[in-house]
Amino acid sequence: MDKFFEMNNVANIRKDSEYVTNGKLNPKSPIVEIFSDIAFGNDLTKHGKKVDKIVDRFKELGERAHNGDYSAKAEINTIVRYAIEPKLLQAVQLYNFIGTYKEIPYNEQPMVKTYKHESIRSQIQASQGDVSFATTVWHEYPVKTKTISSGYAVNYREIASGNLDKVSEGMDQVQTDMLNKANVYVIHQLYNGIKNATGVKYFAEAMGLTKGTVDDMIKKVRRFGRVSLAGDYSVVSQLNGFAGFQSTTPNIAAVPESAMDEVRKTGLLTTYNGSPVIELPNQYNLTQLNAAGDNFKTYLPEGLLFGIPQGAVSPLQIFKRGGLTSMSGNDVVTGTEITRFDMEFAAEVAKGREFEIGLVSDSNYEVPSI
Repeated sequence: MDKFFEMNNVANIRKDSEYVTNGKLNPKSPIVEIFSDIAFGNDLTKHGKKVDKIVDRFKELGERAHNGDYSAKAEINTIVRYAIEPKLLQAVQLYNFIGTYKEIPYNEQPMVKTYKHESIRSQIQASQGDVSFATTVWHEYPVKTKTISSGYAVNYREIASGNLDKVSEGMDQVQTDMLNKANVYVIHQLYNGIKNATGVKYFAEAMGLTKGTVDDMIKKVRRFGRVSLAGDYSVVSQLNGFAGFQSTTPNIAAVPESAMDEVRKTGLLTTYNGSPVIELPNQYNLTQLNAAGDNFKTYLPEGLLFGIPQGAVSPLQIFKRGGLTSMSGNDVVTGTEITRFDMEFAAEVAKGREFEIGLVSDSNYEVPSI
């Protein structure tokens, strides 16, 4: 979109759920399916003449919305919401890689499950009498949710003319923006949970990664399962330099040809020290510049390398509560009509289990607060 609006500046917010009068509208309605295909550039031939009917329906809704009909605005927003939500839900399923992801209804409180060991220093059975035994006690505690929001400016006059291009652009922006914001939130919760842990933790921070630090982290975390190394390109690319071995000639290091082939093809090693190397996608935030002002900031911190054991229940627990909601209002400064979408997330590293994920932080890169 040409301009981004601060959602907090939107006055007279109206929740679409309170104004929708079309009781038959649902995610499987033909108008939702056909509009989704139009918006995402899919093949429309399978719908035949129904496409023209749907476009005419949008023109009608756009005309009514332009004239101030709240129910028409709510119906348009609801159709857009039904089209966006499946793609967002598909994208956030990736959280199962770094954590345990769960979807819960609106009326349910996110509860993190953790455990503690009692009588951890159990003793060998004495010749006479009993000794203490180690036991594991599980318990749950509630966590707060965070609302992830995004939106776009709507021109109902264009919709009334049958032009849905700006709506398609807005949907694409909402998907990208909400997913990036959710990723930022989850990664910061993971970073802060590990760094600020008071018990055993496998956390190291220095200017630049070192082979010894990364190897030590892998060795410790591997007790919980095979470790995957995940991070921004800035850190995973540093592993390329750790792939060498010492040759029989003293003080000469060499890089295996297989490792060189991996670097030539992708720019990165695919495995390091028995651990898969995974680059976490990290886009530029085109609305913010870095401190030097010579480049854009990235959404996610660049200097974090996580060691994530696979095949175990992750201590990072992520919840999505309810579904996508929509609302509309007018920007108090410009008067522009805004459509806003919200989704609730919660993420927490289970207390007492922070050591199950390793983290090496390159202090050359800032970890901004959120």
